[in-house]
Amino acid sequence: MIGKEQVREANQILQKYKQGKASLEERIIDNEQWFKMRHWEQIRKKSREYNPSDPEPASAWLFNSIANKHADAMDNFPEPNVLPREETDKPDADMLGKILPVILEHNDFEQTYSDVWWYKLKTGTGVYGVFWNPKLENGLGDIDVKELDLLNIFWEPGITDIQKSKNLFTVELVDNDILASQYEFLEGKLGASSIDVAKYIMDESIDTSHK
Repeated sequence: MIGKEQVREANQILQKYKQGKASLEERIIDNEQWFKMRHWEQIRKKSREYNPSDPEPASAWLFNSIANKHADAMDNFPEPNVLPREETDKPDADMLGKILPVILEHNDFEQTYSDVWWYKLKTGTGVYGVFWNPKLENGLGDIDVKELDLLNIFWEPGITDIQKSKNLFTVELVDNDILASQYEFLEGKLGASSIDVAKYIMDESIDTSHK
């Protein structure tokens, strides 16, 4: 059973994981600013030798380089190739070879693949989340493949294989009224987010006080 103590303990673990990931989150946000040609804002903050009177040139060389690499990735869009481990596995391999392309097509995986590649080229890696979504197929449920943002994933610091992390957290901002409609016991008990997740620098002001 998951009760208050289990949730409290999980939150403490999450906070420790978040502290261990702080420098990575800062680099991801900085990389996004460089991609937007806002790199001088980062240089001003971090360079001791920065001179305000120096010119601040900005060109699209980084965007062009990333766009070319992204085009290469899309030219090599992968297809599932399921091979049997032994002779008796051939029927299952053939069946999966027919099922997986349909699942990926239903998930519009080409768009997800494109989004993850943009993210990967800017941050150094990309993450796919494979979930079971009970709402798909008119309530029958089906596999759901999504792009995940590294700012919203937390794992045990110091590991090199995420599968070996004792715990893995994914977080998401959700409107309070949506949560209250899904879980009636939350009605009137929700405030602002209890987890301070790192955020990208946006041009517009985004209110998350009711999420």
